[in-house]
Amino acid sequence: MFHKSPGLAPGLFFFQMRRFLLALLAALMLVMSCRRSDAPQRLAAIGAFPSAPVIVISIDTLRADHLPLFGYKAVETPNIDALRRDGILFTSAWSHVPLTLPSHLTMLTGTLPIDTGVRDNIGYRFAAHGSSLPELLHANGYATGAAVSAYVLRGETGLRSLFDDYDDGVTFQPGVTLGEIQRPGNLTAASAVRWIDAHRGKPFFFLLHLFEPHAPYNPPEPARSRFQNPYDGEIATADAITGDFITALKKSGIYDRAIIVLLSDHGEGLGDHGEKEHGILLYRESLHVPLIVKLPKNTAANATVDAPVGLIDVMPTILRLTIGKVPAALKGASLFAAASLPDRRIFSETMYPRLHLGWSDLRSLAGANHHFIDAPHPELYDLRRDPAETKNIANEERREYASFRAAIDRFPRALQAPSQVDPEEAKKLAALGYLTAQTSPSGPLLDPKEHIGELTMLQQASQQLTEGENEAAIAKLRAILARNPNFTDALVQLGGAYESAGRYAEAADTYKQVLARNPAMSEVVALSLASVYLNLGRYGEARSHAALALERSPGAAHLLLGRIAFAQRDDATAEREARAASSDPHFAPQAAMLMSESLVRRGRAADAVAILENAKRAMDASAAEPPRGFEADLAGAYVHSGRTAEAETSLREEIRRYPHDPRAYGDLAAILVLQGKVDAAQEVMQQLVAAIPSRTSYDLAAELFDHFHQPALASQWRARAASAPR
Repeated sequence: MFHKSPGLAPGLFFFQMRRFLLALLAALMLVMSCRRSDAPQRLAAIGAFPSAPVIVISIDTLRADHLPLFGYKAVETPNIDALRRDGILFTSAWSHVPLTLPSHLTMLTGTLPIDTGVRDNIGYRFAAHGSSLPELLHANGYATGAAVSAYVLRGETGLRSLFDDYDDGVTFQPGVTLGEIQRPGNLTAASAVRWIDAHRGKPFFFLLHLFEPHAPYNPPEPARSRFQNPYDGEIATADAITGDFITALKKSGIYDRAIIVLLSDHGEGLGDHGEKEHGILLYRESLHVPLIVKLPKNTAANATVDAPVGLIDVMPTILRLTIGKVPAALKGASLFAAASLPDRRIFSETMYPRLHLGWSDLRSLAGANHHFIDAPHPELYDLRRDPAETKNIANEERREYASFRAAIDRFPRALQAPSQVDPEEAKKLAALGYLTAQTSPSGPLLDPKEHIGELTMLQQASQQLTEGENEAAIAKLRAILARNPNFTDALVQLGGAYESAGRYAEAADTYKQVLARNPAMSEVVALSLASVYLNLGRYGEARSHAALALERSPGAAHLLLGRIAFAQRDDATAEREARAASSDPHFAPQAAMLMSESLVRRGRAADAVAILENAKRAMDASAAEPPRGFEADLAGAYVHSGRTAEAETSLREEIRRYPHDPRAYGDLAAILVLQGKVDAAQEVMQQLVAAIPSRTSYDLAAELFDHFHQPALASQWRARAASAPR
C-alpha cells in the first residue's frame, strides 16, 4: 500500500508512484520471462521422487481454450487454477486421437494407436503385455487402481487387466449411445478417495476418470443456473469434483508428497468447423488439451512450458520421476525433456470417419507454429496468427507444407481389422457367413470436413426415434443411406428404427449388412441382431449371435442368452444366465429383471419383488438411473403379490423416466380399469398419445378397452386412430 508523504508535491508523488509501478511491472515480466525461458534447464534438473504416490486426473472432453488458464472468461475453475499454481502448465499439449478409449490407452502405454492396435471406442480390445504404465509401476512395488465414469472405458476393453483394482461400475442403459452411459463424477471420485485411503501406506498409482463435460451436457445445480453454456456448466462441475478430491488428498497428507497429473483425453468441437462433438475432425478444438503436472512439495511450482508435447509423454514422465527407468521402445519422451524441443511435431489420427461414416480417415501433425491436417484436401494453419484455424495456407506456404507432408508420411497408415486383433471373434463371424477383412469402403474416400453437415440428418433421425416417430426416422435414414451407402452408423440406426417399429425381418437384414461391411461393429450389432432373432422366434440364430459378444460384453451376452432361454420356457437356464449377467455390474439391474420375470412365472412373486427392490436400493445408493422397463417389471411383481397401489406408483415412475415407452401406459391403464377407474385409464391413454402421437398408440388404446369390455371407448379410440399419423 502506498502512503503519501506530507511534504511531497502531488505531481511528484504520482510521478514516482507511476515509475515504481512500471518498475514493478517490468520486474514481474522479467520473472515470468525467466520462468518460461529457463524452464527447460530447471525442469531437466529435476530429480526422481522414488515411491511417490502418483495420481492421474483425466477430465474427459475438456478442450483447453474453454479454461481460464487459456484466457477463457465464461467459466470459473478455481480448483484447476490452484493446481496450476502448484504445478507445471504445458500450454501446447495435444491428444493423439479424439476418442476416449484409444486416447487413454495412449496415455497408459506411451505409444500411438497404431501400436496399441486400438483405433476406436468399440470393436478393439487391448492385450496387456506387461509394459503399460500401471503394470511397470506394479512390478516396482506400486499398488495400482482406477475408477472410471464411462462405459467405453469398461474393464472388458482390456483396461482391467492393467490394474490391481478397476472400478467401472457404470450401469448399462439400452437404447442410448455408448457415450451417454456414464455415472456422475462425484461418485467416481468418492470411490477413488476410498481406494487411496486404503492404500496410503505404500506407493500407489491411481487413475481417476471424470466424464464431465462429455455430451450430453446436463450440469447439476448450481452450475446449470450459473452458466449460459451447459458445456461450461459441466466444466465447472468437473472443477468442483476435482476440488473436493484434492481437498481429500490434502486432509490425508498425500497431496504434498504426490505427483498429480491433470489432463484431458481430447477436446470438443462445439460447432467449430461444423462438428458438434468429437471423433471425426482433427482441428485444434478437438486435440489441444490441458496438461498440468504437480510434483512433490510443489517443486517447480507455477512453471510454464510452451513447447509442443503429447499425451504419449505422460507415461515416460511418470516412470522417470518414480522408478528412474524409461523403456527405450516408448515413442513418447519425458515432458521435461520435451520442454527443450520446441521444433517437435505431435502426431494425431482419427479412424472414426472411415470405420463409421464411409469417409476418409484423417491424420495431423501439430508443431509450435503450424498444424497440418492430412485429408483428401490437405490443410495447413498458422497457429500463432490463426489459432481458430480459419484460413488454410497450404497453397501459400509451400515449403512448410512440403515439410509437414514429408514428416507425416513416415507414420504408418495401416488400419488393423478387428479380425487381426481378435482371431477367435473373426472365426465366429466367418462361421456365421460374414466378411471379416473389409474395414473401409472401396473407391475414393470422402473428405469429412466437406460432409460433416450430413450428421445433422442423422441427429434428427435419432431425435425422431427418441420421440417414438419410428416411421419418420426410417424414411430419413433411408434417404441418408441413398446418398452414402457406406454410412455405417446410419445403417445401425436404421436397424434400430426397424426394430422399434416391430419390423424385425427388415431389422435383421439391416444389421447383417452392418456386420458384413464393418466387423468392428460386431460388439454392438451382434447383440442387436440376436435380439431381433429372439423376437422372430429364431432361437438358434439368436444364441449364435449373442455368443459373439461373450468375451467383450459378457454381461449383455449372458443376459440375452437368458432371455432366449426364458422365451423357450427354460427357466433353469434363464436363471443361470441371469446370475452370470449379474456378476457384471453394468448389467446387474437387467439381470434382476430377468430373474424376477422367471420367478413370477413360477408363482414366486414375493421373491421377485425382493430381488427387484434389492436392485433398486443398490441403484439408489450409487445414484444410477434404473434401466428402461425396470419400474414396469417391479410393478408386475407387485401386482402378482397383491400390492396394487405400489404397482401404480412404479408405473407412474416408469412413465416419468421413459415417456416414449408405451408399455407402462398400457399396464397402468389396465390396473386402473380393473379397479373400476375407467376415467383415470382414459387419462393415461391420453398421456400416451400426447407423448407418442402415432397410429400405434391409438390402436393400443382401442385394444385395451376392447380387452376389458369397454366397447364404446374402444370404438372412440378406433375412430381417432383412423386419422392419426402412422
